[in-house]
Amino acid sequence: MSGPDSRAELSDKDLVESVLRDLREAAEKWEALVAEAENTTYSVDLGDVRAVANSDGRLLELSLHPCVVSDYTHRELSDRLNVVFTALREEAEADFEARYGRYPG
Repeated sequence: MSGPDSRAELSDKDLVESVLRDLREAAEKWEALVAEAENTTYSVDLGDVRAVANSDGRLLELSLHPCVVSDYTHRELSDRLNVVFTALREEAEADFEARYGRYPG
């Protein structure tokens, strides 16, 4: 017995239990999705700059090769970091699209 018509045949107590069961199942699915998202990271390694971010967009790690600090101009460093952040965003968007369909952004 499933579907909306079957609920009409249930007693009030059975109906409440059925709804609560459905809500528990939905909550468990959401908890699993949240746990998965918390453990999802994206990384980019360009050799001189390496970055890791989580699915919330928080930068977890940024490693710079020593030459970046001593040899790059401010503008070169800024450009290199922008390349890394763009690559992280593109990786996250591709992952989102693969999991959930077209990215809305």
